[in-house]
Amino acid sequence: MRTNNRKMDLFTYSALIHGLCKYGDSGGAERVYKEMAERKVSPDAVVCNALLGGYFKVDEVITIWELMKESGFVADSTTSGIIILGFCKNGYSSMSLHVLTAADEKRGVLDAFAYSAMINGLCKEAKLNEAVSVLNCIIKSVCKPNSPVFNALINGFTGASKFEDAISVLREIESTYCSSTIVTYNTLINGLCKGERFAEAYELVKEMLEKGLKPGVITYSVLIKGLCVGHKVDMALNLWDRAISEGIEPDVRMHNILIHVLCSIVRTRHALSLYLDMNDRDCAPNLVTHNTLMEGSYKDIDLTNALVIWDRIL
Repeated sequence: MRTNNRKMDLFTYSALIHGLCKYGDSGGAERVYKEMAERKVSPDAVVCNALLGGYFKVDEVITIWELMKESGFVADSTTSGIIILGFCKNGYSSMSLHVLTAADEKRGVLDAFAYSAMINGLCKEAKLNEAVSVLNCIIKSVCKPNSPVFNALINGFTGASKFEDAISVLREIESTYCSSTIVTYNTLINGLCKGERFAEAYELVKEMLEKGLKPGVITYSVLIKGLCVGHKVDMALNLWDRAISEGIEPDVRMHNILIHVLCSIVRTRHALSLYLDMNDRDCAPNLVTHNTLMEGSYKDIDLTNALVIWDRIL
């Protein structure tokens, strides 16, 4: 184009930067961006978002971010969201707070996805106070907090063993903002089980049913696994029977959870019975299933069962 003395416009630069970023040449994209600035071609949101999306080494993004500000570019919600998501994915959630501050100063509006990524990242880094501050920013903004935002916060609180705070978030969702989803309940149930608070987890399953939210395979798998880890095997078996009676079709992971714990307490025959039932449920066992049963049979010195399993594998 240059040899023909044709002037490159914004559309051409945008296409070139997008293509370079798509194929991983972020250095080339940065050089093109600098050329735009030299030729006084003002970038738009599409160009900047493509360039940022093509990075994510933190130092490089900061460099690009500074270049954008120098060229007079004002970030939109998509730009801010890309930067926030990148920082959070790479373990630099605290840096995303600077982007949030910049957006607030310019009265920019972030979307729920960006807020959710920020809260999730902060919770993973055990920065719960900062995560709550971000939630307060959402509440003050025109962006209505949604289930993923609250789910991220619940996950953070349960991970820090702050179960009362997690339950309070659930109640706040229901009373103020939006309906709790199955994912919300699963997140809280999983956290409670890890903290061996099985009675509360079980009550949440009842609460789900009362609200017309039908627990699925994931809910039951989480609760059964928690009970097994807490050595509440009989409760886990009762819950299994309840799930079957409600029409739940256990997947291979749900079978494996129970088969593993039964083998670990030398109840191999019960484990084998579950294994044989898998065929009736059109649920194919995997390598984990077979290895667990073989190991359990040898541990129980039950060579007959071991041969049955071996024949099935063959």
